[in-house]
Amino acid sequence: FKGTEGVVGLSQWVEKMESVFHISGCDVENQVKGNDVGGYTQRFQELALMCTKFISNETEKVDKYISGLSNNIHGNVMAARPKTLDDAIELAKDLMDQKLRTYAERQAENKRKLDNNHQA
Repeated sequence: FKGTEGVVGLSQWVEKMESVFHISGCDVENQVKGNDVGGYTQRFQELALMCTKFISNETEKVDKYISGLSNNIHGNVMAARPKTLDDAIELAKDLMDQKLRTYAERQAENKRKLDNNHQA
């Protein structure tokens, strides 16, 4: 998709991409790269504005947004059953921030343990 085909071209491209993901068995965690919830959210919102045919109500927006989240937060967001897209986005960002903080804390703790072992 080059962006010059208009709404119909975009709609067809989205359908093809969803079909490719399904046929190839592309897992959800492979559709969102890394921890880029912000980038994913921005792109999702852009596409949602252009593809109202595929996402006609709030429930569909929430479901499609959650389905594209990375595996490490997907289940938690889905289990919370957010009612609005804004709720789902806020929860996804909070969960990812929490995961990143926990990871950083573990890395710092492991470094302290390693430093202490070398000093002993």
